[in-house]
Formats: sequence, C-alpha cells, structure tokens
Amino acid sequence: MKIVVVVLDVVLLLLLLASAFFGLTGGLPLLREARTAGQWAATGTEIVYGVTAVVVLVAWATRRPWLTRAWLVWAAGLTATSTLAPVVWGHAAPITGALSGAAAAAILGLLLWGWHRAHRRAAGP
Repeated sequence: MKIVVVVLDVVLLLLLLASAFFGLTGGLPLLREARTAGQWAATGTEIVYGVTAVVVLVAWATRRPWLTRAWLVWAAGLTATSTLAPVVWGHAAPITGALSGAAAAAILGLLLWGWHRAHRRAAGP
C-alpha cells in the first residue's frame, strides 16, 4: 500500500507544480487579452487554480486542517477552466467544453479519492 501512497503523492505533486506554473504564467497575461465575459471567466478560473495550487502545496507541507477544502477549490478551478477555455478561447463547440470538463473532473476526482483513501489506509485503523 505504501507504493500507492508514494505514486499518488508524486503524481499530485507534479500536477500541482504544473498547475501553479501554467495557471499563473498562462492566466495573468490573458488578463490583457480577455474581451468577452467567457474569456474573463476562463482567465479567472485559470488564475484561481494556479494560486490554489500554491495554497495546496503549502497546506499539504504544513499539514493544515483545511487542506481538503483547498484541494476541492483547486480541482473546481481546474475543472472550470477545462470546461470554459476550449469554448471561449479555442472556439470549440460547447459539447467539447462539456466533455473536457467532465474528463477533468473524473480524473481529478479519482486521483483525490485514491489519494485520500490511500493515506487513510497507510495511517492505520
């Protein structure tokens, strides 16, 4: 079971680092380019997941009791961006955005559920 904990920790750590980097370096410059309400919303959610990724890393490292809430805000921001960005920036069909968001939510949900479950089991009964 310890190998599952380590693998999930590494995967989520890398995903958080990538989210922090791309959410901030990608979102902040888009503030100047956003023209429509949808673009503003997608840019805002991108910045939210970038900032929240940093918050999650700090909360995780310092074992804060609000870590679960931070994980959920990060996942919500990433899911919202995955839903909005293809439509408002890439001019994709709304169904593409919906499928993209659903896929992101499913992957993040499984990762976080597995991480939580693996850590509870590793901690013992």
